[in-house]
Amino acid sequence: SYYSYRSEMTVQAHELAKSCLQQAVEKVPSDSNIFALLSLIHLDEFRFSYQLHTKATAATLGLAKQLAEHAVQLDPKNARALQALMLANFFDNDPVAALSAGASAYASNPNDTEVAGEYGLRLSMSGQWGRGCELISAVVSKNAGPRGYYEVGMALCAFMRGDTQAAELWSRMSDLNYNPMHRLVLVAILGSMGKKAEAKEQLDWIELHSPALIPNIKQEVASRLVRIEDQERFFVGLQAAGLPLQNDEKPGN
Repeated sequence: SYYSYRSEMTVQAHELAKSCLQQAVEKVPSDSNIFALLSLIHLDEFRFSYQLHTKATAATLGLAKQLAEHAVQLDPKNARALQALMLANFFDNDPVAALSAGASAYASNPNDTEVAGEYGLRLSMSGQWGRGCELISAVVSKNAGPRGYYEVGMALCAFMRGDTQAAELWSRMSDLNYNPMHRLVLVAILGSMGKKAEAKEQLDWIELHSPALIPNIKQEVASRLVRIEDQERFFVGLQAAGLPLQNDEKPGN
């Protein structure tokens, strides 16, 4: 149920998987994997709130982190539990703790493509683009899913090294309907390339289907790109695409 949900990322699939996992933790309270997946379900309500139509609150993130910590307590070497803890720490603005958990997850099971891919994404977004992008590239070469999820990571890798042509190709290979943030990446790339008309098409889609994202763009980007210089490169692309970014946006979501 969980992986079916992750493949399509719909509100209905999310609710079904969440319900299944909540029942499962009651029936098998000693299973680290179940707690890890339930943590990831709650984390998605925080990081994918525009797709799932949820509220990204501190309480939601706190619950995800609590569940991940419990999963690790149940099995300290469980790669999925450590992956959940990595992601919870990352979105809790603690990249050091996130990468520590990610390194442990990867060491525990380097053949797990989900662990390798997520660890690669967090390394990259923390500024370690070289090592991170190597891991993402290896995962993409194995056709790991969800569809388009790691391709958008490859788009960011190319964008940050200044290869906008490759960045656009990777971005268009990602599933643009999976998450509005995927389209935002494409907007920044197109803006950097001077393709304002094509960027406007993507912005129009976001404004129609996910209007709540627009006023929160700066904090959403900042929650994913740790380094100020990486954030600024992304913002320059968005502004070139014709998206005004206010400096007085309220924190939070």
